[in-house]
Amino acid sequence: MSEKKSQQRRDLAGQLWLSYYNRVLYEKGMITEQERSRMALKINNWKAPAL
Repeated sequence: MSEKKSQQRRDLAGQLWLSYYNRVLYEKGMITEQERSRMALKINNWKAPAL
């Protein structure tokens, strides 16, 4: 597998986990809807560190 493809997979996996935790925090009332929305925008632009 190419390095670019590996990096894309790491990015996607990281974004999925971050989105999951963001949703859980919101559902448990630990963050507000506004905080959840702001974090979702940041997560969508997040890239995993290169290995």
